[in-house]
Amino acid sequence: TNKNARLRGTLEYRLWRKAVYERDNYTCVWCKKSKEISGKLNADHIKPFAYFPELRFAIDNGRTLCESCHKKTDTYMSKVFKFNPKNYA
Repeated sequence: TNKNARLRGTLEYRLWRKAVYERDNYTCVWCKKSKEISGKLNADHIKPFAYFPELRFAIDNGRTLCESCHKKTDTYMSKVFKFNPKNYA
C-alpha cells in the first residue's frame, strides 16, 4: 500500500536495512554469496512487513538474502497474498 511504501522510504527503515546487512556481513544468509558475487542483496523481513507492524524495525526480524534466494521465500512479492500469518504465530 501507499503507507507501506512511505514507511520503506523512512530513515528508520534505511537504518534497519543497514543494521541487518552489517550484522550479516553483507552476505546472503542462505547461500553465503556476498554482494560482490551475487550482485544485489535484499534485507528480508522474516515475519512479513505487512502482517507484523510491531516487528518492522526489529533487527532480529531481518535477514540478508541475495535476490535469487529472496525470490524463493514464502512471502516474496505476490506470494504474500497467499501467506497465512497464523503459520508465524
